[in-house]
Amino acid sequence: MTSVAAHDRVRPRRWVPGVLIGLGVAAGIVLRVAVLRSSLGVLDSDEAVAGLMARHFQHGHFNAFFWAQPYGGTIDQALAAVAFTVTRPSVLALKSVPMALDGVVALLTWRVGRRVIGAQPAIVAALIVWVWPGAYVWWSTAERGFYEACLALNLAIVLIAVRIAQGRDRPASVQTRDWVLLGLAGGLAWWEGPESAYVLIPVAVWLLIVHRGAVNRAVVALPAFVLGALPWLWWNASHHFSSLTPQASVLAVPGSYAGHLGTFFEAGLPTALGLRAAVRQDWLGGWWHLVLYAGLVALLAVGVLRSWPGGQIVAILVVAFPFLHAYLPNSGYVGDGRYLYFLLPWLALLLAAAARGTLPSAVLGAVLVAITVGGLLDIRGATRQVADGKPVPDSISALQGALTANHVDRAWANYWIAYRVTFETDERVIVAPPTAQRYPPYAAEVASSVDPAHIFVTGTSAQRAFEAGLRQRGIAYRVVPAGGFTMYLTATKVGPTTIPGSYP
Repeated sequence: MTSVAAHDRVRPRRWVPGVLIGLGVAAGIVLRVAVLRSSLGVLDSDEAVAGLMARHFQHGHFNAFFWAQPYGGTIDQALAAVAFTVTRPSVLALKSVPMALDGVVALLTWRVGRRVIGAQPAIVAALIVWVWPGAYVWWSTAERGFYEACLALNLAIVLIAVRIAQGRDRPASVQTRDWVLLGLAGGLAWWEGPESAYVLIPVAVWLLIVHRGAVNRAVVALPAFVLGALPWLWWNASHHFSSLTPQASVLAVPGSYAGHLGTFFEAGLPTALGLRAAVRQDWLGGWWHLVLYAGLVALLAVGVLRSWPGGQIVAILVVAFPFLHAYLPNSGYVGDGRYLYFLLPWLALLLAAAARGTLPSAVLGAVLVAITVGGLLDIRGATRQVADGKPVPDSISALQGALTANHVDRAWANYWIAYRVTFETDERVIVAPPTAQRYPPYAAEVASSVDPAHIFVTGTSAQRAFEAGLRQRGIAYRVVPAGGFTMYLTATKVGPTTIPGSYP
């Protein structure tokens, strides 16, 4: 009887963690489904460009970088091409890639955590990455080109580096293999995104300090790095190494290094913690957001102490991040949190380490999920793209119907309309923007068309300028309303620069 009672007491300890894991995984899935079914899940033209690149990959047209920029590798697009081959090109297939990669990020966080903070806290950290914060749950449903793959590679670098540091007594062949893998992951990460510097620099310094005697084995990492970075090297060899030149960006924010560092602590870190809403950048809740901010920062500090010395690399990455981040020209931009995304797994690991023995994992999880839900609710409507001051309609089905009914296969439109229509029509209709061109061959194809249409969001000043210009020039035209869009079919060919103000 005593043994049965003891067995009954042990059972909950075995199945309760499993239930919590199941609830955490389910919560992340439910959150993502909710995002996809809301306005937050609407495809935009940046994502459509990634989808179009994937379609071109299917036909053997490889690009080293995201269209029209000298950085941002194309692993995501290659994976999307595989997804399109297995199913067919679609919005859901495209968005499945970042969601799957986010699952890989959570798994790699768990693998790193097992080695630096322990098995149980590692599970908590993985679930934190999967369900928090709102900005990154939304971000994981949007195919932005290279962020998810770059973060996964960053985690792989740290995992291999920790294996090297902890495996000094392993056979020499195993250690050499890990150095080769480290070099390969580092090269791939270097190609995939400049954000790889957030781990490459601290990890290299850390390994040189804790593993000074292994420099001879580290040499084998160099050719592996070159192999991983080969697309980057191949492209730059014929483009004057443009990737190393600071790039002008609409997201760049002027300011000093100290100013960008201050922005990190005032707005960046709160956004990464989910306390400031992405895009809108307002604080969640009233005065108590300061209490939550202070509480989470205190937990991070506790996490550093509790994870030391085994988790020292995680603490180093968190401490080094703001100082490396402030050097980037875009670091003053907080916005949707894209440049702070690479801090997420390290924050999760420290929070999980701090919660061990202090705060029940279920309580921490409930608080973070609540923050996530609040963040998602706050940015509803704020993520919609804007064309000439007006939001682009969520649905383009009416526009697709109008294009088909009027036998239109070439058109000019604003950037936030053009690539989305091109992707969602499987390139049966090519729509190009006159400016901000990601893929100039589309514009050349529309320009050579005999009778391209012109598409505007209804009610914009650009639409009014275009219609007024047609009247002034005596050009006959037909107006086709299409569910929040207005399409113009002209009797004679009208170029995108013919009427000033129509394509600002």
